[in-house]
Amino acid sequence: MQRTLALVPLAASLLALSATAQAGGTMKLMAPVVLGQQASMVIEHSPDLAGDLFAMGMCSPSYPGTMTVSVPGVRQGIVRLDPLAYSVLGSGVLDASGKSAALTFLVPDDPMLLGASLDVQGATIDATGLITFTSNELEIEVAAPPPASLNMVPIGAGTFQMGSPVTPLNVAPYFNPSQTQPVHAVTITQPFWMGKYEVTQAEYQAVTGTNPSLFVGASRPVDRVSWNTAMAYCNALTALEAAAGRLPSGYVYRLPTEAEWEYCCRAGTTTEFHYGSTLVCGQANFAYSTHTSSACASPGGVQTAVVGSYAANAWGLHDMHGNVWEWCIDIWDFTANYPAGPVSDPYGTSGAYRVFRGGGWDYDSFYCRSALRGGSFPGYTDYGVGLRIVCAPILP
Repeated sequence: MQRTLALVPLAASLLALSATAQAGGTMKLMAPVVLGQQASMVIEHSPDLAGDLFAMGMCSPSYPGTMTVSVPGVRQGIVRLDPLAYSVLGSGVLDASGKSAALTFLVPDDPMLLGASLDVQGATIDATGLITFTSNELEIEVAAPPPASLNMVPIGAGTFQMGSPVTPLNVAPYFNPSQTQPVHAVTITQPFWMGKYEVTQAEYQAVTGTNPSLFVGASRPVDRVSWNTAMAYCNALTALEAAAGRLPSGYVYRLPTEAEWEYCCRAGTTTEFHYGSTLVCGQANFAYSTHTSSACASPGGVQTAVVGSYAANAWGLHDMHGNVWEWCIDIWDFTANYPAGPVSDPYGTSGAYRVFRGGGWDYDSFYCRSALRGGSFPGYTDYGVGLRIVCAPILP
């Protein structure tokens, strides 16, 4: 007996991240379905099912009855897809690894889908080729974005080259250290949202009731925040948004991994800065350009600047270079510990230090590079260190 799977949008609102399919198979959503972004599903199955066919189709609205249709690679049979409105997302053969290749599709950027869900159903095929749908196996809610007041930018999954290839090391104008090498491919497997700006003092105070900053201003980035207090802020914001019913299932507000941070800073670029190979005064809030031998100052003097005072990168993110260093969630031992080969969703879990990225208002341009890694102890505070948040999957 061979089996196939089909994907059908329904109006239900139940949510589950995985469910057991027939004969020991499991279909899992690799990321919440987000309007206008790629969504992927993967089939995990018992190796003894190797050789079975699978296919995925979609229609909207769902078809209430049954129809006789042809599914690629499978004989004609009975399915619950509207033959005038369905499309096949993909098909293939289950392999011996127990985990088939992911099927990826673009979720339409249609607000009407918010609050709907995707219903995944299994089907069996008998000796005559008749397809019979089984019970529902999985429903995935279409996730609403974070509220506009949090200024979050949607970031799609993808692969980028992490690190800097500049040699020789520790030579002007980049002073590239060994900790940024070797350059290696990193895949971010799940979409997420990142703050358009660094967390402002008004945002921080609204959640925590405090403002530790030296350079006071509601729209300036909060500074003198330790990694410990940054984590506490993220936890408190998560609790508030969850209580308000605005948090996608499986997601939290947290600090970005340094891989997520660099991915967002680069915004598709491979140069030392998202601007290109140089960083000059007027492009970001930093102290000195080693490319033009020029001292720089922010609009308000040598101090933090109001967030968004400088141009955004290609993904709509401001101040990824300069202003304040931004804490990442990674634990680090300060060694040159990048892997030589490709990895997916990495983050550091060993060491005494915590990572921060991006450079600050009182640092030279080479500290503001996309690949530059910095850090300190989790209790460290400084008037040049703040944070930027992501609404992203819970880390394992």
